[in-house]
Amino acid sequence: MKKTSLVGLEVIPPPGAKLSMWKQFLAYRLYLKVEKNYSEHTLTAYLRDLKFFWEFCLREEIQYLEADVLDVRAYFSYLKSDKKQDKRTQTRKLSSLRTFYRFLNRRDIIPTPPILSVSFPKTKKKLPKHFNPLETEELLDYAHEDKSQSQNRDQAIVEVLYSTGVRVFELVNAKLSDLSSDLKSLKVMGKRRKERFVFLGKEARQALGAYLEERATSLSPEIFLNQRGHKLTTRGIRYILKERKTLIGFDKSITPHKFRHTFATDLLNAGADIRAVQELLGHSSLSSTQVYLSVSRDRLREIYRNSHPHAKSE
Repeated sequence: MKKTSLVGLEVIPPPGAKLSMWKQFLAYRLYLKVEKNYSEHTLTAYLRDLKFFWEFCLREEIQYLEADVLDVRAYFSYLKSDKKQDKRTQTRKLSSLRTFYRFLNRRDIIPTPPILSVSFPKTKKKLPKHFNPLETEELLDYAHEDKSQSQNRDQAIVEVLYSTGVRVFELVNAKLSDLSSDLKSLKVMGKRRKERFVFLGKEARQALGAYLEERATSLSPEIFLNQRGHKLTTRGIRYILKERKTLIGFDKSITPHKFRHTFATDLLNAGADIRAVQELLGHSSLSSTQVYLSVSRDRLREIYRNSHPHAKSE
């Protein structure tokens, strides 16, 4: 029997929560996990944000189902007293509350909530950090003397991350049945349970093939397993990348998302159509993909300044 996921259950409603609050909490958690298909990190963050708001409502004797714009603004004024609550964090907290109240409204628990009219000024998006070509080559070409199953697995992980640009939760949830027989494509389940196909290059296919030849027989259908033969977690992936950073003496952080950023940036630098990159990344909005254009333009600007005779004089 498949075990029930405990993701998010380390966050529970505050003391004094009524039974109805508990039911809404569990239903909301299921909604985020199943319908929204949020990652473990996002799911836990949204539930924690909800708990903090409930604690504020209980302390201020506010009926959370009837919270109005003034109540919400009072809550965020309270948060501003915490220096750790920057604009990006507050924007996420507002997003999590809007998602919760929209969830209640769609289930006819409350009418259209006033909180949906609350908005913050948009924060400036940070340019995604990526590896330059030499760094990518260094990370992918690392060869460990011990060609064990775990080393083959780790090499396959970094190759697949760079070759496909998948999110880390998409990688750990990918199953053997999602792979094409020639290992050239992989079906992944993205956000909001949206399926898409990604493609593996020659190096990724070779690394993945070497791992699959030695992959332990397991009841777990996922491609990547830990040493016990169970599904590898997102935390496990990050640990593997941290170990690689130490082994090769890399002086920058190595994260799954940096491979995703590098994947997108390299495609655009090579002249790929932005809508094709959008599809490969699984972005629902083109605006999410356009941030990579800024990175590519910066690179083009650098080439221009270093190459054009008139630009050199600047």
